[in-house]
Amino acid sequence: MGKCSWPNGTCQHFAEKESKPDHLGRVWMHCDEGLNYSKASMTRFVMFCLGNYIEIGSIHAYSPEFKGSHVSATVRIYPDMFEAFTDMTGGKLTEPPVVRFAGEWSDV
Repeated sequence: MGKCSWPNGTCQHFAEKESKPDHLGRVWMHCDEGLNYSKASMTRFVMFCLGNYIEIGSIHAYSPEFKGSHVSATVRIYPDMFEAFTDMTGGKLTEPPVVRFAGEWSDV
């Protein structure tokens, strides 16, 4: 990692590592739109991911006591499958947010 200093250097190298594709060419993406807490939506999502070697990083239902509530997920997916993911699951993929410390805003 070279001349890293805590916390800035470590966080910078971690972010660079996580933004690169893995050894299979998959990248992390977020799905914050289009998924809901229903049998149909969750079945489409999980079956598509499992059938296409897509890693599910996290999945959260915001109000699971209510059927149809919003669901957010993080997946590691092949870039050429973005459109198929949207077509099959109804979910819209976006790049993950970047966390920055107060002193790191000067380069934006």
